[in-house]
Amino acid sequence: MDTEKYKKEVHDTYMNYYVPGFSNNDIAMIDKIVKYPIAHVQNGAVSMHDKYPINPQQLKLDKDWDHTTDWKFEVTAANEKQAHAVASCIRRKADGSMIEHVDAFYAFARTDGGWKMFAVSDVTF
Repeated sequence: MDTEKYKKEVHDTYMNYYVPGFSNNDIAMIDKIVKYPIAHVQNGAVSMHDKYPINPQQLKLDKDWDHTTDWKFEVTAANEKQAHAVASCIRRKADGSMIEHVDAFYAFARTDGGWKMFAVSDVTF
């Protein structure tokens, strides 16, 4: 099995589409790697969405979020059909003060169009 190859493919997909899409409020870029409907696990509940359930532009407005530091991303498991990944970061205000720590889990499926995210779960504290 090509576990390391699949992990690299998922890593590259996330870094090339999700990170710039989220950072630049570009949901169209995120949409390129999402398999809809997508499951969003939050606060002990699961909901299904036909559009990406997290709006980075609204987060920036609501939280006075300016930038992110301490970004970590790791694909923890992958086979020819599915992969799991975890990410963490700290959201900060323009003055550098911490707003919150974010930890997220993503599930990806391998499709004819490449790796697509089909579930996301985020915890903030």
